[in-house]
Amino acid sequence: MKRKKQKKRIILLAVVLLIAAAWGMRVYWLNQKYPDVERKTYDLQEEVELGKDIIDYDTMKGYFVTIESADIYEYEDLLSQYDLEDFTERDAPERIYLLKVRLRNTNNTETGIDLLSWKIQSNSVSQSLDFELYYELNQLDTYSVALREDSEKEFLLPYNLRKDFFYPSEWENLEDYEMWLTVTWYPTKKMLLLI
Repeated sequence: MKRKKQKKRIILLAVVLLIAAAWGMRVYWLNQKYPDVERKTYDLQEEVELGKDIIDYDTMKGYFVTIESADIYEYEDLLSQYDLEDFTERDAPERIYLLKVRLRNTNNTETGIDLLSWKIQSNSVSQSLDFELYYELNQLDTYSVALREDSEKEFLLPYNLRKDFFYPSEWENLEDYEMWLTVTWYPTKKMLLLI
């Protein structure tokens, strides 16, 4: 009886070890097939070529992006400054990170840019575009844009900042808190520093 229990334990241990080995081999294979992306960071007001890197599916060859300015506003102050006192959102944030972005297209006639895919990120926070406020600020009803060849346009990109996403010390010093606008994901992750 004791031998049967011991034999079952050995068989169970062998099965667990085989499963762990198979899982480890799969992780190793995935890391070899899909290595970590190269990351490039750029400074505020530096023009970045989007090139063959992608954010969703299409490349954005011919497009360039520059963050002209990046400012943090109290939500109510932003509405007042842009004459949007009558504008209401269901779940308004405490603050807005407002980016003034210039897009330039040199020779792309096939694709555009999906601004919805651009996120601001830190080491611990990732935030998407505030659609409703974006529509109001830019007087547009779409977040996908395609510029004509040899043209450029500025956009205001608002991102919500909520107090509960940050430590109190970070919230009090958001102007010094490092965040980036991520404009491509693969094979090169291009990140534009906001400070």
